[in-house]
Amino acid sequence: MNSFKWSKGLILVLILAQALLFGFDLPGYMTMRGKVIDADTLEPIEGAIVYAVWRTCRPGIGSRSCGTGPAKEVLTDAEGEWRITGPTWKDPGYIRSIIGYLVPWIEFPLIGYYKAGYYPYRSRYVSGDFSAFAYVDEARDIEGIVLTRMGDTEEQVNQYMEQWKKDRRDTLVPVKDPERKLRELDFDFMYPENVKRVYIPDDLIRYEQYEVIGLKRAVTPAEKREARGLVPSMVTLKSRDLPLLMKALENQPYSIEGRGYNDVQE
Repeated sequence: MNSFKWSKGLILVLILAQALLFGFDLPGYMTMRGKVIDADTLEPIEGAIVYAVWRTCRPGIGSRSCGTGPAKEVLTDAEGEWRITGPTWKDPGYIRSIIGYLVPWIEFPLIGYYKAGYYPYRSRYVSGDFSAFAYVDEARDIEGIVLTRMGDTEEQVNQYMEQWKKDRRDTLVPVKDPERKLRELDFDFMYPENVKRVYIPDDLIRYEQYEVIGLKRAVTPAEKREARGLVPSMVTLKSRDLPLLMKALENQPYSIEGRGYNDVQE
């Protein structure tokens, strides 16, 4: 009888501990995946470094205070494919946010892409790069590819930003079986006439979908040096966790799973 009461008490303690620490939801994991291609030729880029740097946050005065957390990196394969598994974000809730003074929570990661001779994704106002992810919402009868292509000129980018500020919606190209089309590159990554402006309700959805990133090539030696310097500074704080990226930025040979690379910038 006493052991039964003790077991019930232990279960209650565990439930309360979970509520305090995780906002009534156990921390989970998600697998992010996609493909990296050349923005002009649409050919897969092998040996691109894809890295994820999560943020750890605590409550602050008026807002949360965040710093860098766990980090992971992988190389794209011959098809430009990559996959990273890591913690998923959960709304900490009021009680958990208070406990965050003692135990921080983890938020969405920064996903970055680096390949010598290419500009990092969205590292310039007028970049010419793009992203595209498969999106299916059966409840709203929506299926297609969410394409973000801000433009190749300052005027195009300004028009894109004005539209975004106006409706806060994404541009969807209606297609059937969108993930297959992206995997097989059966898509031209341009806006047709029949696009739709749709509301994507949750940022987490973007991390869970298969996404293609098109990187713009840096051509001249000056452009290549510029591109190398545009990797976010917060990433260098995780140099111990991102050895492949650090070697690539220093023009040192790097390898993973038997595949070797020696990217030369000039």
